[in-house]
Amino acid sequence: MNDKAAVIITLESVIDGEKQISVMDGEWYRKGGTFFLRYEETEADSAVRTVVRWRDGELSVTRRGDVESQQTFVAGVRRSGEYASRHASFALETETSLLWAQFGGLMDAGQDGERLLPNLPMLLEWHYKLLVDGGQIGDFVIRLRAEAAASGG
Repeated sequence: MNDKAAVIITLESVIDGEKQISVMDGEWYRKGGTFFLRYEETEADSAVRTVVRWRDGELSVTRRGDVESQQTFVAGVRRSGEYASRHASFALETETSLLWAQFGGLMDAGQDGERLLPNLPMLLEWHYKLLVDGGQIGDFVIRLRAEAAASGG
């Protein structure tokens, strides 16, 4: 498998018990032991480019566009982040209770054959509390699946 692939991303969010599912096209790529997903979310007249990065049990989600945000997730850890739009700007924190990743297969990373790299499909799930000024403003469960897009026709 290449270090880059077109993917179909299914994003399932449960926010305070309310479920939403989005399906979008994106790009998956790998640099060393770090894996990235890049996709664009469009809603009405706004567009936001999102990059999801996974490395060694740490997940970060960066959004750029009409909404700018940075969030980092590590199981059992509280991490600071930020959010900004034309309406508001504030610091936030994520308190992650679960962070889980599963990859479809492993491939040999090089000549020595000692290092195996995860491959598609990629499943990520994380559960967290979102806090602003120390107070909880939401309870989130996110499931993200990226699988290779069908090529050809």
